[in-house]
Amino acid sequence: MRKQYDDFTQLKIKDMSKSISDMTYLYINPDTQEPTKVPPKHYESILDQVTEKYVSDVTSRQFLNIMYTQLINLKKEDEKYFNQALLCMDLGINPKDLRVNEQISIELTNDFINEKKSFEKKDYHFLSEDIVSTYYSIKNNPSYQAKAIESTKMHENFEKENKVNSFFER
Repeated sequence: MRKQYDDFTQLKIKDMSKSISDMTYLYINPDTQEPTKVPPKHYESILDQVTEKYVSDVTSRQFLNIMYTQLINLKKEDEKYFNQALLCMDLGINPKDLRVNEQISIELTNDFINEKKSFEKKDYHFLSEDIVSTYYSIKNNPSYQAKAIESTKMHENFEKENKVNSFFER
């Protein structure tokens, strides 16, 4: 059974861009109750990018995934030492240099973390509340998102111009 995707992948970039623009238009924005308009040129410039940028993004995300998986595995292996190690890292304390009072503090702080986690359940966060709230405010604020996207575009355009200029300088 042939799917729309099979036909889509056979299209040229210009036609793909028009098709994506049409698909995007079919999305009715719940806030404005209007179709979402994105010009095909926007998608064309993305699809026409050199794959090295895409490979770089994939590599970055893969590296993050590797770190995340490692941390999850360490946490599952022994959550007590995981929490204590994070605490040491955050406070700039080397575990091999712990004094007696620091050892006691780390142990009791771990007990505090466990109590807090059992009390707060899904609302518990290891990171401080201001860090978590900053994450959510950026995630849910379209103006922050737009500024980040614009900054990325400016950086990419700057890199493109420098590559072209360095090519002509040779």
